[in-house]
Amino acid sequence: MKSKTILKSVAVLAGLVLIAMPGRAQTDNRIPVKTADDLPRHRYQVTGKAMDFLNDSARFNQLRDQLIADSIADMQKYRIEDRTTLRAYYDFLQTAYASKGELQKSLAFSDKARELEDKDQEKFTRGLSLRARIAAAKVTSDLDDPRFAEAYKAELRRQVKAVPYEPIKDKLIMLRGQAKMASRQLIESSITTQLDPVIVANAGEVPEEVAAALVTMKFTLDFGLRALPWVAEVYGEVIDAHSGAANAPDLWTPRLMALEKSAKAQPVAVGIWDSGVDTSLYPDQLWTNPGETLNGKDDDGNGFADDLHGIAFGPDHRPTAGSLASLGGLHGDKAQGIQFIIASQDMQAGIQNEGVTAFQTHVKGLAGEKLRYFTEDMSLLGNYCHGTHVAGVAVAGNPFAHIVYVTENFPYKEIPDEAPTIEDGARWGASAQQAVDYFKKSGARVVNMSWRVSREAFESELNKKGVGATPAERAALSRQIFAGLRNGLETALRSAPEILFIAGSGNEDNDVDFAEYVPAGLRLPNLITVGAVDDHDKFTSFTSTGKNVELYANGYRVESFIPGGQRVKFSGTSMASPQVVNLAAKLLALKPELTPTKVMSLMHDNADPVPGQAGRFIINPKRTIEAIKN
Repeated sequence: MKSKTILKSVAVLAGLVLIAMPGRAQTDNRIPVKTADDLPRHRYQVTGKAMDFLNDSARFNQLRDQLIADSIADMQKYRIEDRTTLRAYYDFLQTAYASKGELQKSLAFSDKARELEDKDQEKFTRGLSLRARIAAAKVTSDLDDPRFAEAYKAELRRQVKAVPYEPIKDKLIMLRGQAKMASRQLIESSITTQLDPVIVANAGEVPEEVAAALVTMKFTLDFGLRALPWVAEVYGEVIDAHSGAANAPDLWTPRLMALEKSAKAQPVAVGIWDSGVDTSLYPDQLWTNPGETLNGKDDDGNGFADDLHGIAFGPDHRPTAGSLASLGGLHGDKAQGIQFIIASQDMQAGIQNEGVTAFQTHVKGLAGEKLRYFTEDMSLLGNYCHGTHVAGVAVAGNPFAHIVYVTENFPYKEIPDEAPTIEDGARWGASAQQAVDYFKKSGARVVNMSWRVSREAFESELNKKGVGATPAERAALSRQIFAGLRNGLETALRSAPEILFIAGSGNEDNDVDFAEYVPAGLRLPNLITVGAVDDHDKFTSFTSTGKNVELYANGYRVESFIPGGQRVKFSGTSMASPQVVNLAAKLLALKPELTPTKVMSLMHDNADPVPGQAGRFIINPKRTIEAIKN
């Protein structure tokens, strides 16, 4: 599953992006890079506490300059066609040079990154803060001089007003909201809790992601935090000035179509392969295992006890019980944590209420272990709510849909308790076959998979735990671990040609092939990978894409249930994928004889083109259902 941290969100808030991996060279004789695994690895000497290192100018400057040199050298040596990777390179160099005070060099790399943007929101907002800083520096170099702040805000205001408001609205709202909870204490605690353990685990020789994070955080502490109130003030003015304007028309809702209970249709089993489902919320929409009763026993001898409506796997990928992911690792109060998750979603949508205020105040005051526990709780509870929300989207408006679940206890800690092993990958792959076999037995016709795993994720976990003597050794080990999962998953999906599997592409604004995502990057005749648009038919800022990501659906502020019955709006390709599942299930209920290939063809043939995105299409449920009715 995706990883979210306070450290990363505050870095983005300050107009920064942590370096991902190296970038594209300019001539044909350079080493081609086709996936993230082909990228070079670097390690850097960082000893002691992270904050002590940041406060030691000599050591920090040496690290920053070495990172700059390595980044430039990598781009000269390697040819990479992946735009996200190139942007990450340019973004890091922008930050590093800004940290040095070399603002024109910083701007040059910001402009290079901007040229690679294909989403209006990012294209229109990239470099705004940096240009405002350059303008203010012409007035005075003293950041404490009130004239600097006024000049900065004046230039930022001028730039924001010069670009269309609608494409950038969501980003302005998000940044204004996050600015209210950023503090020096929060940043420093994030650095301490997330970077110190990795420095220790690697005996002072850290991977480049940690070294780059230090550079990013140094800039945030020195300038980003200072500028945040100015940014919030200006963006708030712009948002308030447009508060009375009419919203862009909702183009998604008119496409939806519910099936009546009286429709001539057959029951259809819908698989939810996720973090669990609160089955109490769907009493009339559950598949039931005829060979099982709730008695604590494995009545049908399939290795799972009490699998009345589905099965579950623990963090070790072995069979366990329960329809929902375990909350055994929760530190704080469950109810409060869920309300904070809801508040964070409201905040990103520009809603200001008591819940949002309480959330912002709580986060701003976090420090030390409390911050780590809070971050882990938010990730764990996010997983916990995820599957139930996805299930609601998948079966909405379809009285013939019957849910059968496979519950996964996905990783949720930024730094894992244990490093992954080859055996872990093999067990995960084997459990995928168990899951698919169960879906086959249940008669599931379509299965939603709103999750993704990459080889790079395993390598990152190995880095964090200091496993492996060299970067090459860790990379090789990550390949073996990933191969166990990838091969097992691909074999499992191929073994069920009668089931249509539908996956979310990802929320990292990257390419699923370059990132080597599974299941999103697999090429199978019974698999669709879905990206996210908003309800105005625009690409969301987060959606991942790729050559095989042709179908899109609304993934922005989609309302559904979470455990306990509250209805909440979540965003992500996790919400777009079950929209496609929903349509597929309705087609299969109306015409059970349809094959996965025919279902895919119907959805493609009746879809609408994504404006400005050749070869990308938004499903049109109403038109597609009417097509088979006629």
